[in-house]
Amino acid sequence: MTTAKALITLLPSESKKLIAVGITSNDYIKEKMKKGRIFITRGTTNAYVLQEMLAISSFDKKCYVAGQIIPEGERLTACPSDKRLPEILFVNGKSKEMPIQQALEEMTKGDIIVKGANALDPDGVAGVLIAHPQGGTVGAFWGSLKAKGFELLIPIGLEKLVTHSVLYTSQDMGIEEIDFVDGYKSGLFPIFGETFTEIEALETLFELDEVLHIASGGVGGAEGAVTLLLIGDKEVVKKAFDFCQKLKTVEPFKPMIK
Repeated sequence: MTTAKALITLLPSESKKLIAVGITSNDYIKEKMKKGRIFITRGTTNAYVLQEMLAISSFDKKCYVAGQIIPEGERLTACPSDKRLPEILFVNGKSKEMPIQQALEEMTKGDIIVKGANALDPDGVAGVLIAHPQGGTVGAFWGSLKAKGFELLIPIGLEKLVTHSVLYTSQDMGIEEIDFVDGYKSGLFPIFGETFTEIEALETLFELDEVLHIASGGVGGAEGAVTLLLIGDKEVVKKAFDFCQKLKTVEPFKPMIK
């Protein structure tokens, strides 16, 4: 076996697509799609996951979003509620439009909730910004998740890595704790589940020996990019490298701006 190495750089939308393909290729997810329930909450990365699960060429991903961070005007904001697409519950692989409160009543132990996040700390704890006084989507499902034994899958790009512990910083957050803000005042809700980044996606799709996150950022539209080192058998690394090159056709995510 000849070992090879490759460097790939992914822009945020390319990462979201990669994560979505990785999730739908995961054996456990495929089993749940055959028998079980998977609820897809709104979110930018989740919109890509939903598109892959529905096996459709495109849909209006910018409307399958609740909270969002945008470059224009007030940056911490949300997709207007009247523009949002209905959330989706998959039951044995068939999709149903269903609000989360109804889905939670149908779901049972071992069913999966897919929820993205805004932060991922060095300990693997994810954090969600919440501007709704009742906790938004996380507030709606967290009690049921713990009480009924659901599983939480967290698709999240490595661009969202943060320096400090989410558990620590969340103590200083809250709608009524913030005095000045560029948009919505928000709290930070720590969530615990199975995180699924570009690394897990590549390891799912290809039998690589190792995937290492070695750099972040860029300029001229590459802000938010992540650079990864792929190590493994030369043929496998080449397949993974070629696959990632094809992701360059993924269009940038265009948010709904009021």
